[in-house]
Amino acid sequence: MGMDVYGVNPQIKSERPERPETDDYDSDDWSKHWDAMQAWEQENVGAYFRNNVWWWRPLWDYVNAICDDVLTEEDHQSGHHNDGHLIDADKCQLIAERLAHELLNGGVTKFKDERQQHLDKLPNRTCTTCDGTGDRDNKDCHTCDGTGEQEHWDRSYPFEEANVREFLSFIKESGGFEIS
Repeated sequence: MGMDVYGVNPQIKSERPERPETDDYDSDDWSKHWDAMQAWEQENVGAYFRNNVWWWRPLWDYVNAICDDVLTEEDHQSGHHNDGHLIDADKCQLIAERLAHELLNGGVTKFKDERQQHLDKLPNRTCTTCDGTGDRDNKDCHTCDGTGEQEHWDRSYPFEEANVREFLSFIKESGGFEIS
């Protein structure tokens, strides 16, 4: 699952490529179209931002942490779902200002380091495939490699400064955004 985030009123610098007329998605026309769309999105950064759920959730939690006086609880909760939640241009501008400030003053790095320290302390969990025995069908469990443990789920959610920078670039030119 991914979070598709669309600019509401993005700054557009070039015309969006038109879809091919064929339904043959393996055709050269579609291959060229996807290449053109990728180039268009790079030129028009406020139109679209995407993260898979693993990258999005820590990013959105961080945004909420530094903008808890700007975002409502509904903004925070709905931001974790694909329900088309809207963050208007005014809130978007405030988020952009805060993210830019945090990037400049080292707040993003501090958050990342503190978060990693927290993740490192989390205990492993019991393997759900073998119920912690390490054995499945008289062989080592393929999920936990026979240890009976799996990493804590929270360690699956990465947080990186580069992702924050990319999101900041998007929101600065998005004119508000919708999380779908």
